[in-house]
Amino acid sequence: MSLAELEAVLRDRKVAAPAGSYAATLLADPDLACRKIMEEAFELCLELGRPRDAGFDAQRAVEEAADLLFHVLAGLVGADVPLESVLAELTARRR
Repeated sequence: MSLAELEAVLRDRKVAAPAGSYAATLLADPDLACRKIMEEAFELCLELGRPRDAGFDAQRAVEEAADLLFHVLAGLVGADVPLESVLAELTARRR
């Protein structure tokens, strides 16, 4: 799944707000989205900070990175910030 596809799913959840949807819950509650972004960033940092020869788990890092990307995108969609704007900013910084 691309980030653009995930953004589209989240935008759909924001409009449709299906009952029981975790994404819809995040999109309706900016404080919850922010708390989850911080939590997932912390968990990813914990894993990345483990010594490679003493317990580092690459799969766990992948899972935490996926969680973080999901929650960051949910926060952006909830705030009506287009992913394209973020990508354009990254492109501008390369110049």
